[in-house]
Amino acid sequence: MNTPINQLSLITTHNQIHFCANVHNLSIMQKISMIVTNPSYSAFKQKTSKQGKHYVCKSSQTYEVFELLQNFPGISQMFLEHKFFKLSQSVKALHKAYSNLGYKLDRPINPLYLPNEQYIKDIFPIVDSFEKELKKDSTTRIAMADRLQRLELINESKKENARVMKKLFKTQQRFNLNIFTYIFDMNKCESRDKLFIEQSLTQQISKMIDNFHENYQLEILELFFRVQRDLSNNYVLTVYSATERECKPLSMKDFIPLRNENYLIIAPNTNIILSTHEVDYPMDIQDVEGTNEKTWKAIFGEILFKYNYVYYESEYVSPKFIYKKRDSNS
Repeated sequence: MNTPINQLSLITTHNQIHFCANVHNLSIMQKISMIVTNPSYSAFKQKTSKQGKHYVCKSSQTYEVFELLQNFPGISQMFLEHKFFKLSQSVKALHKAYSNLGYKLDRPINPLYLPNEQYIKDIFPIVDSFEKELKKDSTTRIAMADRLQRLELINESKKENARVMKKLFKTQQRFNLNIFTYIFDMNKCESRDKLFIEQSLTQQISKMIDNFHENYQLEILELFFRVQRDLSNNYVLTVYSATERECKPLSMKDFIPLRNENYLIIAPNTNIILSTHEVDYPMDIQDVEGTNEKTWKAIFGEILFKYNYVYYESEYVSPKFIYKKRDSNS
C-alpha cells in the first residue's frame, strides 16, 4: 500500500546521497528554536509546597531541547559570516544564546538530572536567561522580516510547482517523473576565483539542461530544476523531468562533458568531481501505481522546508526552481 510516508521516503532518497552533517545540525537548531520561542513554552514550572516555592521540569520538550543541545557542535564562523549562505535569524540567535550559556556553565546541561529539584535550582537562572534571550530575539523586526521572507519564498515555490503538477495530473493521469541529482564536489578545485568557477559551472549546467531538453523535447512533458550549494562545499543540481508512462527512463549523462569519467570540464585545473544519481518514479492520480498529487505536494514541501533555516543565493545561484517551457510545436 502506498502511504504518504512511504512515498516520501522513496522520492526523497535521492537527496540523502550527499548527507551533510552541517545541514543536519542547522535543522536541529531550527527545531530547538521553534520549541523555545513558542509563546506557551517554559522550560520549568513553579510549584508550591509546604517547603515553599520551587521549580520542576514537567515538559517533555525541555528534555528534548537539552538532549539535542548535549552534543551540539555550533556553527563555524565562516558560515555565520558567509555572504551567500542565508542562515535564518533564529539559527543565528540560538548560536549566540547557546554560546553565552556555555560561558556560564562549566558543562552541558544533563537531561538525566532534570528530575532533581536541586539541580534545577542551580541551573534555573542561567536557563531562564537563555530562554528569554531567544524569545526576545524572535520578536525583533529583523527576525520577523526574515521569517516572512522565507515563508514567501517557500509559498511562492509551492504555488508555482503545484500549478505545473496539477496540469500534469489532470492531462496525463499517470506519468513518470525522472529525478536526476548531480553532486559537484569542489573540495579538490584548485582555482581561487570562486565566483568565476561558480559562474562557469552554472553556465555549463544551463548548457547541459538545454541540450538534454532539446534532444528529448518530444518525450519531456515538463522540466524543472534547481541548483544549490551545500555546507560541504558541493554544488547540487536536481532535475525533474516528466514523461508519459510508456516512455523509457531518460538520462542526462550523455550531455555532461567529463574528463577521466568523473571530472567535470569547465576550466583548466578545476578538478570538479561529479557524482550522479538518476531514478524514475511513477506518478498516478489514483495513488494505485504511483504517487498522487496530494502526496507529491507533501514531498515538495519537505524539499523546501530547509529554506526555513538555510539556503544559498548569489549572483549565479538561486534557491528558486527554474521551469523550462515545452515547445508548443512539439
